[in-house]
Amino acid sequence: MNQTLVPRGNDDSGTWLLHKVALGHQRLSIIDPANGHQPMRYTYQGKTYTIVYNGELYNADALREKLQRHKIRLRTTCDTEIVLKMFALYGAKALHDFNGIFAFAIYESHANRLFLARDPLGVKPLFYSFQHGALAFSSEIKALFCHPTIRPRVNLDGLRELFGIAPARTPGKTVYTDIQEIKPGAYAWWQDGKLRTKNYFQLKSYPHPHDADTTIKTIKTMLEKIVTKQLTSDVAVGMMLSGGLDSSAVTALAAQTGKALETFSVDYVGNADNFTPTDFSPSRDNYYIDLVAKQYHAHHRYHVINSADLCNNLREALHARDYPAMADIDSSLLLFCQAIKQDVKVCLSGEFADEIFCGYPWFYRSDTNNATTFPWALDLTIRENTVAKHLRQQLNLTEFVNRTYAAEVANVPLSPDDNPADRQMKIYSYLTMRWFGLNLLERADRMAMACGLEVRVPFTDLDLVQYVYNIPWVMKNYGGHEKGILRAAVTDILPPAIVDRKKSPYPKTIDPVYTTLIEQRVRTLLDDECHPVWQIVERDYIASVLNQTDPQKTRPWFGQLMQRPQYLAFIYQIALWLVDYQIILDLPR
Repeated sequence: MNQTLVPRGNDDSGTWLLHKVALGHQRLSIIDPANGHQPMRYTYQGKTYTIVYNGELYNADALREKLQRHKIRLRTTCDTEIVLKMFALYGAKALHDFNGIFAFAIYESHANRLFLARDPLGVKPLFYSFQHGALAFSSEIKALFCHPTIRPRVNLDGLRELFGIAPARTPGKTVYTDIQEIKPGAYAWWQDGKLRTKNYFQLKSYPHPHDADTTIKTIKTMLEKIVTKQLTSDVAVGMMLSGGLDSSAVTALAAQTGKALETFSVDYVGNADNFTPTDFSPSRDNYYIDLVAKQYHAHHRYHVINSADLCNNLREALHARDYPAMADIDSSLLLFCQAIKQDVKVCLSGEFADEIFCGYPWFYRSDTNNATTFPWALDLTIRENTVAKHLRQQLNLTEFVNRTYAAEVANVPLSPDDNPADRQMKIYSYLTMRWFGLNLLERADRMAMACGLEVRVPFTDLDLVQYVYNIPWVMKNYGGHEKGILRAAVTDILPPAIVDRKKSPYPKTIDPVYTTLIEQRVRTLLDDECHPVWQIVERDYIASVLNQTDPQKTRPWFGQLMQRPQYLAFIYQIALWLVDYQIILDLPR
């Protein structure tokens, strides 16, 4: 199980065994490389605690001082030791003191019990399988399949996730029957063959305390502190730079610290010749990337991906995720991260700004204003048609998605003082963070850690997220521009062209060569009438999509990112997944 996680960290490896307890760890050493071996043990007041931990604490200095006030001696500068000793002192209450990204397990020998916890927004993963009183857990699903009692089973509920929700997932669930995840902002206790889970974090809804000017200044100050903290590392730190507002702001804030900047961006062979502006992608990134890199004297590198590599890496991206997801949107990030890892071990990203500052199109489009389903997937027609005909009635995707949406809306923190616009936008913002954003955070972790690169996400800072959540819509939309309040906060540190630039999504290939390559693979798949993919996917419908080349007659599968080539690649990934993972379909006959 531990060996499957070597790509996440090959700097060190460790295991610890006691009776029927086994803990394993693969380390990517960022802080104090010499002294952070795990599993790490600590005995306090006669009780021994053993930890395996993945993550970074951005308030480590403050926690270190707190421990020292309690006369707790620290022998390393590692976050791991801080988490371990804070837990020994405070138990689960220590989670409220942590500001960072993390997933960890702590075993208490004296009580024969295990504690699992995950950061509030789910930046770091933590999966588990609990069967017959036994608990197995891991940062990735693939490790669980190395356990002799855990099989890759998928039932109707798993297919509902795959076809109705994917590449997002219902928090806490996976596509696999016997595998769940610790939810973001939750922890669990295992003892005496029983597992208890509890949420420790929830966003709070309350009246925003500031006027627009104060809000702008507060956001700017918070971002300056956040980026400074997240640059903490004993190894080189880079920046993912797309030329958009979010990554440019992180780069500019990093430049203010005086550190030399290493910046990286991704592009595709053929995009320059084939680009056509759309509502979702109004302009190419290159001009803006060069503008930011030049202004902040960054050492910048482009990584240009060709279509053959992009297509060939669909399988590797699938294996990084452990289930079919965002097709070449995943494989391109995997290739990009592999290139970045040649120069740095840690990279900052502008991810999650659109989630908290409401940057996506559905916050502004009239057809989503009164939607009663997830606003990035308004039309389920393609999803329903994709499912094999004999399964459609049993899956009933529309009922499943509507029920899931209604249940999640009931969890949205709202205030009695919210006006209708604020209420609707809080619902959308919460759903976008908990569902759409969680998928993108998972994508970033899996693709980056598959090559031993740690991605830090300043816009997931808990204090910032909580503050921005309650900014009134009229103020969040400052100046009538999406993410207007963020633009105002960074307007004095960015070139005007960046501040005024319309949102453009993560770049995807528009090279017709890629489309041809993925069409060829799906056509080969169609020729194999006995392939297991046709047990769950409607073969005739895929043939019709393959023969439909008019882009005006195809709709996005997921948000603005996944259109016809990505849809076909997703089907191809499902086929690979069923075979490579030897999926056991537990379906009624």
